[in-house]
Amino acid sequence: MRLPLLLATATLAAGLAWPSQVLLVSDEDGRVRWQVPAGEGTAVVLQYTNSIYLAPTWERFVVRGGRLHLVEVSTTREAVLEYHRLAPPYRVEDGRLVAAVSGVTLDGYTLRVGSLGRPVLQVGSRVLPLHTAGVGTALHIALRRVPRFGAWPRR
Repeated sequence: MRLPLLLATATLAAGLAWPSQVLLVSDEDGRVRWQVPAGEGTAVVLQYTNSIYLAPTWERFVVRGGRLHLVEVSTTREAVLEYHRLAPPYRVEDGRLVAAVSGVTLDGYTLRVGSLGRPVLQVGSRVLPLHTAGVGTALHIALRRVPRFGAWPRR
């Protein structure tokens, strides 16, 4: 009777300790603001208002191989895509201009919260209101491997 219980406990402990990938948002002091699971294939969409053209803009990344791959940028103003040096042709989806992107792969990036942008980060089905960190706050966004028990969502 003890052997099955011991095996079950060991299996559970090993499963909880097995590394899991999370998207971690931390501030300039290193304090973790948000931590959410972000497995292979997870969509990560940064949504904000472009401060130059005052246009809603989305940058869509996909998690692949432990990195963030930018796959498209969409907006309501063509000037935003031109500003990012994304060449036409653009496709139109739901009233937005969409530019496909390839070759942009990031380990992470830093975003400073501005007074106009009101950035929000959607990770899978979770929505992280980055703007609540406060105007002027620098947020570092990166993927990390953590023990599975450490991958539970925060905040």
